[in-house]
Amino acid sequence: MPSRFVLPLPGFVLHPLTSVFLGAVHLYLSVGHLSKLFGGDVQWTHVWKGFGALAGVYIFAALASRGFARHKSQLPSMGAVPGTGNN
Repeated sequence: MPSRFVLPLPGFVLHPLTSVFLGAVHLYLSVGHLSKLFGGDVQWTHVWKGFGALAGVYIFAALASRGFARHKSQLPSMGAVPGTGNN
């Protein structure tokens, strides 16, 4: 049964390359906060911002992989090449 839950995101965010870019930005932000946290500067801000940004990486990676899979499924199959007579 398909899920009816839809994220209220603008259409450009669902493009796979945009999702990869946003995931990379979240990864950069998470590394900045988690490196401070694991370096000994233990503050609640570094915990929730670091792990929150890491969750953003996961979400945007899932959106990107979903978009890449959708684009790949729309490509024509190699078995039926137009103009070769084996359609």
